[in-house]
Amino acid sequence: MVACILTLPFLVAQAQTIDDLNLQIKDKQSKLQDLKKQIDTYQNIIATKQSQASSLKNQLDILDDKISQAQLDIKSKQLASDTVTLQIQSVTLDINRHQQTINDKKNKIAEAIRQLYQYNQKTLWEILTLNPSLSQYFNQLNYLEELQRKLQQQTNELQKTKSDLERQQQELALYKADLIKAKTNLEQAQSELQNELEAKQLVLKQTKQSESRYQNLLAQAVQEQQKASAEITSLEKLVRQRLNAKDLQSINNFDTDFIWPVTPYKGISSYFHDPTYIFRQYFEHSGIDIPQPQGTPIKAAAAGYVARAKDAGLGYSYIMLVHNNGLATVYGHVNRIDVMENTFVSKGQIIGASGAMPGTRGAGPFTTGPHLHFEIRLNGIPVDPLQYLP
Repeated sequence: MVACILTLPFLVAQAQTIDDLNLQIKDKQSKLQDLKKQIDTYQNIIATKQSQASSLKNQLDILDDKISQAQLDIKSKQLASDTVTLQIQSVTLDINRHQQTINDKKNKIAEAIRQLYQYNQKTLWEILTLNPSLSQYFNQLNYLEELQRKLQQQTNELQKTKSDLERQQQELALYKADLIKAKTNLEQAQSELQNELEAKQLVLKQTKQSESRYQNLLAQAVQEQQKASAEITSLEKLVRQRLNAKDLQSINNFDTDFIWPVTPYKGISSYFHDPTYIFRQYFEHSGIDIPQPQGTPIKAAAAGYVARAKDAGLGYSYIMLVHNNGLATVYGHVNRIDVMENTFVSKGQIIGASGAMPGTRGAGPFTTGPHLHFEIRLNGIPVDPLQYLP
């Protein structure tokens, strides 16, 4: 009885703590929703500005908006991390409560079993002599039936509590995994903010806040991109003509069910023929841009032949693979190249590392942040990669 009296305040206090934690969780989840709305608003503003004519002011405004969006994203990721931490605390307390309940029920069951055992050890003569009247005897029998019923009830409740405990232990494991993921996302958001800040500083340094200088650099970037596209088209034709019958047979035997060259953990930042593409007035966006941390390993989307592995220094570096059925893939803004031209690669093989951090090797001029530019071409003509990717 003393144990029950001591346990009750503990359980009440614990329940109050769980309620407090759940209120804090709801509050943070509400704030998280508000932050996500603000982030989406910035995303729409950026998309609108990207569809406008490119100018130094417009570019700096976009970078400022991206910086503000990245700062909100950091707050969002921190809030998500804090929320998961509170959820872990709440579930841990609930697990402790269930374990305490299980111990209490075990004690009650043990006591009921002990009483039943003692009663079952008595002979019929002992039962009758201990109960002078028949009414007392039947009362004792009713008591035993009630005791057995409660024993069964306690056993069923114990099984249910154990089941709830196992479920919450699984839930706790998931929350701990979510916390690790939330912390990783927070680190990525902090890195992306730094990238945006550096991108702005690079634009300011390159242009010296001169619109004419900006337009000259823009023209150079457009010229470089157009040159790379023409080079890719002509080179693919030459490579297919140069390959002998044996090589062609090898390529034809390769599997061209494409895989993602990098994991699109943040989705797509620019789509094929994207109407919001900042340089669309000069040329269509010939692939998709997949945001990735600088230096992310790039996998061959399908087995093929390395037709080009161009290291352009601080210019636009890329890798082109030729596949069967008239298909080719291009991986742009690569920071590192791990394959040699005129060699074969298998699907999923690491061929290089992503780049596009402004001012770094392989990025080329006017990149807006780390990402992989990925193209799929059919008979030399760019097609939408999303029509081929799983």
